[in-house]
Amino acid sequence: MEFSATMIVKNRTALFVYSTVCILWVISILVKLQFNGLILGFDYGLYHPDGALYATRALDWSGYSETGAANAVWDWYKAHAYKFSFSSPADLYYANHPLYPEYSTRILYPLLSIPFVKLLGVSGMLVIPALSLLVLMLIVTNIGLSLKKPEITLVILFLITSSSTVMRWMLSNTTDALLAGLFAIAGYMIAKKTYRVYWYFLFGLLILLSGITRISLLFWLVVAAMLWLQKSKAKAVYVAFLSLLIVYPTLLSHQSTSFLAVEGDKPFLEKLLLYPFYLMKITFFEFAQLFVLDRIFFILCVATIVVSIKNFRKDSSKYLLFIFLAGLLTGALNGNVGVNFRYQLPVLFFICWNLIDNLNFSLNLFKKLKNKTS
Repeated sequence: MEFSATMIVKNRTALFVYSTVCILWVISILVKLQFNGLILGFDYGLYHPDGALYATRALDWSGYSETGAANAVWDWYKAHAYKFSFSSPADLYYANHPLYPEYSTRILYPLLSIPFVKLLGVSGMLVIPALSLLVLMLIVTNIGLSLKKPEITLVILFLITSSSTVMRWMLSNTTDALLAGLFAIAGYMIAKKTYRVYWYFLFGLLILLSGITRISLLFWLVVAAMLWLQKSKAKAVYVAFLSLLIVYPTLLSHQSTSFLAVEGDKPFLEKLLLYPFYLMKITFFEFAQLFVLDRIFFILCVATIVVSIKNFRKDSSKYLLFIFLAGLLTGALNGNVGVNFRYQLPVLFFICWNLIDNLNFSLNLFKKLKNKTS
């Protein structure tokens, strides 16, 4: 009887938590769809300038001609985008837009969006980001339940979805949400210590998928370094080698020219010497911007760093600090200031895992349920 009662409590708790998380996801999506736009000159809208490139490609692949796809995106952006920098539909042609060579390897997001743009048009580009957010939330929920911390899991996810920064990028027509979702899956495998025979296949698939989503080399090299420190040297070499191999076509497609692009045509070595300065400058602006625009996420970031340092022996703390560092290093690569934590989004899962793993408090929400089944 005691065993069956315990199982009932666990099942009811899990059902309640998963249901609450799904409701939270729906509310977050609806709020973002209803309230979006310009805030202090920053674009918190649903459709961003680089998203037009993905939308054009998705429509092209779904049966439109290149001209028809460009016209459809142009018309949609005129009506729904807050920052519209195209002078005519021809600006979106593959031969005309200067960013297409750089974006040529980023095929996963428009590819996955094809069935949704067939049904919904350009607005279908929001489906994959929304689903990526759901994947992230459900994975965090699973981790929280396995750590027997349902209450703190709900609190953390409520704070994450209350963040204007998180929702700015997790529901927009860009690759950021999809990349965060892929790293949530990788983080789940790390947290669960999934080292079975299919580990190489799954990690290889995730590295490949992230590579055709957006450049994410530094994140994978950090994962490889952590695996090496954990004495999983074969896996570390596998992750490092494969991530370098996958990123090579991106480097060939002129991605290398975007390194400190704000410095123009300066020699690579000169840019390399300037990189530490940009790293410090952009890191300062990232946190300063969060402090001004999004104190919820600012507090979460500071709290998770402090907690990780205090509990550095735990895997969740080590991964958080090193993934965070990889995000900061990635964010400084192009030299643009004030991107509002966009390039650091893969750290979201690790923030949640770290805080759930290291914080301990209970709101006693589930004691009544336990007493009823006793």
